Amino acid sequence: MNKKLITTMALVAAAVGSFAQSAVSSAGYEATGDGTVSATIGQVAYLTATGDGGSIAQGVQQAFEITTETGIEITEIQLSAYPNPTSDVLNLKIDGDFGTVTYALYNNSSALVTKGTANGSETQIQMGAYKPGVYFLEVKMDGKAKKFKVVRN
Repeated sequence: MNKKLITTMALVAAAVGSFAQSAVSSAGYEATGDGTVSATIGQVAYLTATGDGGSIAQGVQQAFEITTETGIEITEIQLSAYPNPTSDVLNLKIDGDFGTVTYALYNNSSALVTKGTANGSETQIQMGAYKPGVYFLEVKMDGKAKKFKVVRN
């Protein structure tokens, strides 16, 4: 009797263990163009690949999140950067009394892409020539800075 119970338990354990690395998915697709991308919806395990142009995670739904970075905040004026995401022009809007306001745009590798001085209450930053991806806009005034996370699509 004990031999049958031990044998049964061993078979059940082996069967459960054989499904440990499998994925039960609800849907999937494959897209082709210059390359091929395939995705699985409902996949539990995944691998993320990162490069200069961005990152991609296989089979995982990614949340789309736009945040304002924190740090020493500029409180004397109100700053906003829109539209975000953008495909061509990013507007930097400044409300309030301000002196010299400078900006610097960095790519996701922290390399400086462009910089300039805000000219008036609304400044346009041309982004049409840059690759799609995540950029960081740092706005400075009187030694204080505010950072925005900007998506170029």
